[in-house]
Amino acid sequence: MTQLDLSGNYLKAEGAAAVAGALGRMDEMTQLDLSGNDLLAEGATAVAGVLWRMNKMAQLDLSVNHLKAEGATAVAGALGRMDKMTQLNLSSNKLKAEGAAAVAGALGQMDKMMQLDLSYNHLTSFAPLLPALAAMPGLRRLNLSDFGSFSRGMKSRIATAASAADISWPEDHHESL
Repeated sequence: MTQLDLSGNYLKAEGAAAVAGALGRMDEMTQLDLSGNDLLAEGATAVAGVLWRMNKMAQLDLSVNHLKAEGATAVAGALGRMDKMTQLNLSSNKLKAEGAAAVAGALGQMDKMMQLDLSYNHLTSFAPLLPALAAMPGLRRLNLSDFGSFSRGMKSRIATAASAADISWPEDHHESL
């Protein structure tokens, strides 16, 4: 099996542990969608325990799972080993600054990334993610919707780091670069 979509099943942490057991035997997986399952940090930790073996993973959707910083930290360890990743969706997980900083190191190793969604994560600082964006020369879509407001200087730094990407800015982007 190379593709699995378990989105919207409200698996929670307990279901994530069961899914993780099955995923452990699917090292050929290239696409996995676990969005909308309310995994929380505990479920993310269980899934991350097997994700690191899936080195062929190209598309991963963990959006809308309330991972927060703890879950993001667990997932970041696995993401760093997924060098074929082209699409990653971590939107709506309340990562905040700590979670973003944890994920930034892994993202910096993903030089094949083409689509990255970090929207709706209540991030207060984007600075830790700038080096990661610069390390993704193939990045074509970057979603930062509802990221909060960016200063003109930070918008410029993001645009420079992700120079080839089509960036979805927060709704309040009436100010031009």
